[in-house]
Amino acid sequence: MVPIYDLNDVHAAARQLRIEYRGRKVMRDVANLGYELEDVADCLSRLSEAEFSKSHLRQAAPGDDEYICRYPRPDSQDGETDQLYVKFCLIDNCLVVDLGSFHLTQF
Repeated sequence: MVPIYDLNDVHAAARQLRIEYRGRKVMRDVANLGYELEDVADCLSRLSEAEFSKSHLRQAAPGDDEYICRYPRPDSQDGETDQLYVKFCLIDNCLVVDLGSFHLTQF
């Protein structure tokens, strides 16, 4: 399976902080991790094809791409990383990342 969205477009939108949180749960999850918008943007701008997991097709909205990635914990003094579940789509002609999920993986 291949991603729906080109990572170059994701990286470009993230670098310009063009990120929208899809709802309160995403906002809460990001805040609970201690991440700021700049951390989320940096994480998205570092995503690689190797971290792609799968795509989620939705009937009434654009599909989402899912990634499992590691990102340096913002408050870590010794280089600890978080393993994150990140799910998003691109909107507005691929100019904005619409973030549907951003939390620790739950395996």
